[in-house]
Amino acid sequence: MDSNKASITRVHDTMLGGKDNYAEDRAVRDRLLAIDPQFPLAAQDARQFQGRAVRYLAAHAGVRQFLDCGACLPTAENTHEIALRVNPDSSVVYASKDPMVLTYARALLADNDRTHVAEVNVSRAERVLADPVVSKYLDFDQPIGLLHVLTLHHVPDKHDPWAAMAQYIDALAPGSYVVMAHMLDPGPGHELAGTIARIGEVYRSGIGSGWPRTAERILDLLRGLELLEPGLVPVGDWWPDGPPAHPPAPMRRLFVGAVARKP
Repeated sequence: MDSNKASITRVHDTMLGGKDNYAEDRAVRDRLLAIDPQFPLAAQDARQFQGRAVRYLAAHAGVRQFLDCGACLPTAENTHEIALRVNPDSSVVYASKDPMVLTYARALLADNDRTHVAEVNVSRAERVLADPVVSKYLDFDQPIGLLHVLTLHHVPDKHDPWAAMAQYIDALAPGSYVVMAHMLDPGPGHELAGTIARIGEVYRSGIGSGWPRTAERILDLLRGLELLEPGLVPVGDWWPDGPPAHPPAPMRRLFVGAVARKP
């Protein structure tokens, strides 16, 4: 683990109030907070969106298997905790290349025979699908909940995240679901166009990645799937547990998400 270079997961950890981060991560966080002081609320929105989506899939959609391609540090409730609480027979595989995430996951999940971790680059669908941990513990002939929450805006266009998602979707059985959250580029002339441009620049200069995309391009990542209501919306607006406690600050409007079903 290189403490002299910020990482995606550790910067996100700082936003969630976690302790598993270094000075370089906090420096990136502080630059983001200078643009939007309520950025931590947007990070919480994304985490809570993921939790609500997993709870819905496990409790109401009959999904018993989850492939989480956005494994985070254990600051907040995780996918396996939610899924296993709803159905103790659920199987969860986390996929990540982040050394700190892998270290924590292997330690925390050592005695959990329903949850496993694969060391693999989630932007390379063919590698994830061929990974021995993924193929051993997930049955792709049965519905799977695939999670890509705040991951794909860190994959540049030149690496074609649309092709990767097409591979993932093609491998999923009918009745599977995709849970996705992504940074939104609202387009030129929008009141938040300057804000998201600055946010993207901080991400790219601070951690080497971060490309907001238009709603159209985000929806292209879900091609062939049926969007559940309310469609692609700010993550805090996807079936919230109650009314918002704070006004919608910029990043709370610019992290958008959707849940979609494979017919």
